[in-house]
Amino acid sequence: TSDFRVAQVRIVFQIPQRALPALFPHLTQDMYPQHLAYVEWFSRFTETTHHDHGLYKTSRSIRNGSRLATVVPVELIERSCHLFPDFGPVAPREWTSANVLEKCSTFYVNSFADRNTLTGS
Repeated sequence: TSDFRVAQVRIVFQIPQRALPALFPHLTQDMYPQHLAYVEWFSRFTETTHHDHGLYKTSRSIRNGSRLATVVPVELIERSCHLFPDFGPVAPREWTSANVLEKCSTFYVNSFADRNTLTGS
């Protein structure tokens, strides 16, 4: 696919102006990030698509038993995406639209729905 990778945005925040020089000493004032996002990463897409539906698979990135997370400038976030949970043969009853991102660890990326392209006029 590409160098894109799925991440779940947990929070978007700003750092006080007075703290920016200490946190970003290698940047000039005009290069300081205005907004940052704390994100939890998913794995790179599988090399090939699923043979039945043609979607790429991704899963939570885990390191030392914890979700892999970082802080990134909001400007690096490219777009939103739609994930289908990998239910397996039966969808667990306890999974809801409100908790499925926490309960499920593996997803398919819906490449058929592009929320960034306008349809109609």
